[in-house]
Amino acid sequence: MKTIIQITLGMVILFIVVCTARAIDINALDNVSVLMSKSKVHSLLGTPDEIDGLRGDLKVELYRVDKMGPMVGAGCIYVENHQLVGQAFVFKGEMGKEAADRLKKNGFTIMEEKEGAFRLLGKDDDTGRPLMVHIILNNGLTVLMSFEKDFYDRSIKE
Repeated sequence: MKTIIQITLGMVILFIVVCTARAIDINALDNVSVLMSKSKVHSLLGTPDEIDGLRGDLKVELYRVDKMGPMVGAGCIYVENHQLVGQAFVFKGEMGKEAADRLKKNGFTIMEEKEGAFRLLGKDDDTGRPLMVHIILNNGLTVLMSFEKDFYDRSIKE
């Protein structure tokens, strides 16, 4: 869980930096899924607004999102070999419970709930691959991060 918190804090800080950059659209974002190559993600979303390292061989690329209600940012998390292993979505406001409930309606199971933070297990709606999702509240933002389950089990788990 410590790694997830570090990733979240890094993404929140980076998001604050990119608030004035251009925005991607929801249709392009919806076509991105875990285990895509970085080049495929870039063909869908374009050049990210910010790129940074998180820990070890993890890199994050952040995109500003515009005109998508409370969603204000999205991130793609890659391992060094440039394969997408996780995605993150940043929302204004504290809506962890609402996000968890929506995921439950889509077949996810809550594995852990603690102080407004959630960990859920389910399947990607596009690929059917297992995903581990963390929902964390930080500084008035809700960050939802999804990881490819095998990657999560090898690298992110406590």
